[in-house]
Amino acid sequence: MISRLDRFLNGVTMYRLILVWLVILVFAGMLFSLVGLLPYSAASMLASTLFLLAISIVSNAIFARVFEAATSNESVYITALILALIISPTATLANLPFLACAAVLATASKYIIAWRRRHIFNPAAFAVVMTSLFLNHSASWWVGNLPMLPIVLVGGILVVRKMRRFDLVWAFFITVLLTVLGFAIFAGAQLLPTTRELVVRSPLLFFAFVMLTEPLTTPPTKALQLWYGALVGLLFVPQVHLGSLYFTPEIALLAGNVFSYIVSPKTNLMLSLKARRKLAPDTFEFVFHNDNRLRFKPGQYMEWTLPHRGTDSRGNRRFLTLSSSPTEAEVKIGVKFHSGSSSFKRQLLGMKKGERIAAGHLAGC
Repeated sequence: MISRLDRFLNGVTMYRLILVWLVILVFAGMLFSLVGLLPYSAASMLASTLFLLAISIVSNAIFARVFEAATSNESVYITALILALIISPTATLANLPFLACAAVLATASKYIIAWRRRHIFNPAAFAVVMTSLFLNHSASWWVGNLPMLPIVLVGGILVVRKMRRFDLVWAFFITVLLTVLGFAIFAGAQLLPTTRELVVRSPLLFFAFVMLTEPLTTPPTKALQLWYGALVGLLFVPQVHLGSLYFTPEIALLAGNVFSYIVSPKTNLMLSLKARRKLAPDTFEFVFHNDNRLRFKPGQYMEWTLPHRGTDSRGNRRFLTLSSSPTEAEVKIGVKFHSGSSSFKRQLLGMKKGERIAAGHLAGC
């Protein structure tokens, strides 16, 4: 069973898996609204989602042109759908400027608040924190409710399995649970109802599965991910505060992003192809020249971005394991090609000597 699941997950990209899951959640929300299980109209939910998508697409195109940056359409859609799932659907035109600001701020954070073209903060969390501070509009996290729970749980487990981030998620869950129970015991509250309310009627699961695990804003190693999950878990609990500042899920995540930025190596490379070697009928090794030796551990992987025309629905990014030794000057990857390979792989296979590819976000181990 597990091997069949892994074969399925290996056949789909991480971005595609998350995107499909988020689309299912939005449509499920509309269905539950139609039958009266959610206090929103399906029409307002659809309108808000389409509006967020439109503003995100347009603003991303503008920022990408201004900053001459490679972009991923799937990443744009994912951010817009997350906003649609954590901001209450609007029933009036008066709230559209708020949605537009949230979409623009989320997009802008990827380009402006970045280091070496790697954004520092989770875009959706950054957007709702900024709109809360300056527009007095905050996220409702409406996705955290009982009807949506099964879909959030099943899709989230698939995503975490795909990314191999169970250690991070468990560190977060355990810290949240212990902190909540500690406050409950101190206040004399009943433990079972408190725990049930935490799981069933809060954004805990969605937050952990889709936002906490975002690859570009999490630390690269398992040890650091444990500390990251524990820190965000501690601050996630609403009773935790610093003076008059009470933490919300989005503020907790931004604090964790700062921690990740401080402890994580910042890697963003433009590598030129040095050689391509055929290892098997369907497997090639790509050797890239790197001016500065890359520091990494055996088994770590990087995210590779290869913008190209005719990008298919699987996008222009891939996480690929480094096959070179940390002692080698060159950076090597081994890639297996199947019939019907993605446009990314076809473009990679067609690269000529001296052509460049972007590589960054060293992770794993």
